[in-house]
Amino acid sequence: YFEKYYSVVMPILVNILQTANDKPLRLLRAKAIECISLVGMAVGKDKFGPDSKAIMEMLMALQNSPMEDDDPTASYLLQAWARICKCLGNDFLPYLPVVMPPLFASAKLEPDVTVKHFDDEDDEEDEEDANEVETLIVGNSKICIRTSTLEEKSTACSMLCCYVEELQEGFFPYIEEIVQLFVPLLRFAFHEDVRATVATGIPELLKAAKLSVEKGCGKDASWLKGMLDFALGRLLEAMEREPEALIVVSQVEAIGKLVATYGEGLDQQQMLSIFEGLKKVLEGSTDRRKERESRKESEDFDEEEAEAIEEENEEEDDVSDAVCECLDEMLKKFRAAVMPLVEQLLPFFARMLEPNRSSSEHRIAICLIDSVVEYGSDGGATLKYFNSFVPVLLNNTISEDADIRQCSAYGFGGRAPA
Repeated sequence: YFEKYYSVVMPILVNILQTANDKPLRLLRAKAIECISLVGMAVGKDKFGPDSKAIMEMLMALQNSPMEDDDPTASYLLQAWARICKCLGNDFLPYLPVVMPPLFASAKLEPDVTVKHFDDEDDEEDEEDANEVETLIVGNSKICIRTSTLEEKSTACSMLCCYVEELQEGFFPYIEEIVQLFVPLLRFAFHEDVRATVATGIPELLKAAKLSVEKGCGKDASWLKGMLDFALGRLLEAMEREPEALIVVSQVEAIGKLVATYGEGLDQQQMLSIFEGLKKVLEGSTDRRKERESRKESEDFDEEEAEAIEEENEEEDDVSDAVCECLDEMLKKFRAAVMPLVEQLLPFFARMLEPNRSSSEHRIAICLIDSVVEYGSDGGATLKYFNSFVPVLLNNTISEDADIRQCSAYGFGGRAPA
């Protein structure tokens, strides 16, 4: 719909980009860069393409020019490059040698952490930095973490994910370096978004690496296997130690995507490690739910606390849902051969069917039944569950929840477990 305005708006934005060079106009120029990239995405490659070369040359010249530390242009450029990449697709590849060095520099930033004592005379400086610094009190010390540095790092990691998702095997020259960068960041303690982003990005990197090998990039299957082994082991370690439920969701989803992309490359020990990791995730979720129930017995329990517990339990539902989807990928890839491992986790999902559990948990458990019936029934592997599964599916076809009714009906149509 925006195409009809393109010929009016784009020249104005380009004019601002060319002329807004004075210091007071830096933010205006940065906003013009943002708008140019957003308009490009809105109208698409066919409309933006004819102007893209000239605009890219202006942006590259700007990036290569000296900038002061407080100039917002640099951060706006990082995000604009990624949007323009989504617009141009593989036509963006020639610009990567210019775009990638500053992006890597931002992604590799170390946390800016200082430790101060309460008797230090820096109150005025603290007030000036209050909006950019997060302070943790430990004993008689203040640990100050500059959040602007962390945000820049997080944005850069997110942009790297955008490039690999869009360019796939075209991103081959950078894949290995990014894997080496991302994997240690799975346990980056200073910023949750960084941990979530790199977990999401690792499967995309392995997918792009696999496509690169298949299209003759000069690397072989052993190179791909080496990256898989390196990433999976550290991902499982991070998942076991991750305290935030929503980041656990990202990590479990990443494992499911790795299985979907390169499941045939997993050895027996890695399969066992994955299922052991999923079991620990479900155990941790169960323990956290029990702890919340005990909080309800506290004298301080009130409506606000009840709402907080409900929100936290919804996050646990997301964890269970992610595990269910991961098992679905396992069953799709390995079918009945993986049932002995899946069976070890069924008791966790069986408890989700108890009457006092949420409708979301009921749906998740029924979805797993659907996956087991549809993909795990070869050779009668699930016949022993027939008398358990059928009543659950039958009773829930009349549930008040439409999603549960749909899941239950799907289970009947999957295939007979024989």
